[in-house]
Amino acid sequence: MMIKKINLRGFTFIELIVAVTIFSIIAVSIYSTFNAGIRIWLRTSPMIEENQALRVFFNTVSSDLKNAVAYYDNSATLVKPGFGQEYEGETNFSGSPGRISFIAIVGISDPDTGMREEPARITYIYDKNAKTVKRLIATMSEGLNEDNAKGVDMLSGIEEKDFGFEYCYKKMISNTEYEYEWKDAWEDKNVQNIPRGVRIRAGEFKKTVFIPTGLLGEEK
Repeated sequence: MMIKKINLRGFTFIELIVAVTIFSIIAVSIYSTFNAGIRIWLRTSPMIEENQALRVFFNTVSSDLKNAVAYYDNSATLVKPGFGQEYEGETNFSGSPGRISFIAIVGISDPDTGMREEPARITYIYDKNAKTVKRLIATMSEGLNEDNAKGVDMLSGIEEKDFGFEYCYKKMISNTEYEYEWKDAWEDKNVQNIPRGVRIRAGEFKKTVFIPTGLLGEEK
């Protein structure tokens, strides 16, 4: 009777060393790739968040400015001294390098009537201590009063030198020709007017928004 021999030969020590070496190389390569990806994500994530915040800010302020209106309290006095009109009461639109405040038509959510549109005072203000840009909104129910406004931070960690507003004025070249001139304050001689355009600067980005109901400024 013949007995069949079974080959029970296993890995040699050299083969085991080669297999472990190959596995180690693959594991180190995977770890290095994964670790590099984590480092890149950690570096770029704040930049992505900052760019997203800038996009939201520019879109929001652009929408608010495009809905700006010339608005005044009916209980205030309108004076007509001949040419133009002057409003004796709260300034309709005010603007400086770090602050802008105006009346705009906004959508208001009401639990009884649903969505409706009404005037509201919107203010964007730079806080140099906190290095933030806030958006304040005061509706009719809050008396269009900035002191009663609800606020939210739109941008954070922005330096004062990297943020500002500019306003569009008319610079006469001749009796019939003029060009745009941008200044860092809105001081139109007719306080009912709102500017034809506002230029916003935040970080490395700038945007010019033209207001459909606005006018080119005329200095006092």
